[in-house]
Amino acid sequence: MGVVAITRFETQAGHAAKHLEIHMEALQRLRGMGIQAMALQPLAGGDVGSLAMVVNHASYADYATSEQKIQGDAGWQTFFAGAMASGAAQQVESSLFNDLDASFQPAGDRPLGVILSTQWRAIPGKLEAFVGKVLESMPLSERLGGRSRPMQSIVGAHPMTMLVATGFADLDAYGAYSDAANSDAEWQAFWAGAMADPTAELIRSGLYANISGD
Repeated sequence: MGVVAITRFETQAGHAAKHLEIHMEALQRLRGMGIQAMALQPLAGGDVGSLAMVVNHASYADYATSEQKIQGDAGWQTFFAGAMASGAAQQVESSLFNDLDASFQPAGDRPLGVILSTQWRAIPGKLEAFVGKVLESMPLSERLGGRSRPMQSIVGAHPMTMLVATGFADLDAYGAYSDAANSDAEWQAFWAGAMADPTAELIRSGLYANISGD
């Protein structure tokens, strides 16, 4: 079971360049410690104006090990203290998610340049039905060119919600997917049915670019 940690910082007025500089230095420091970090910049949605760091872990045990490594690294602690004192950004989120599908494995040969993310809160009494809808949507999305990764939030900004992250190689691939979805009869029928009898409410959505440089 994969575990994903998301830490998000809101850029303070007049400090966009400095925030980006600090964020990219944080990425390199984390990777230097052997941590699978990725820097994301929101392009559209409610998180615009912030930067996020996403870290993938193999398990909660791996998460615990990584956190201890970070907390015990003197260079990181000095860097982080300076970053917070700079006034360039304010931390607004620290969330943990685990895979809905315990067997999920990222496609090793597929670049991840853009992520379309939606986060949902199940309507009371309809969690099982909502999970069923998420699973039903996945092969439809994949046929159109997306690969979805559903995850449940355990702690953080929106606990006990479901995040569905659909990855694309780049913005061109996302654009082709969106155009195809908008004209695909099966996809449209699925959404019409889902909206006619809602099982969850949308609480966050966004389009994010991977700015990690790889």
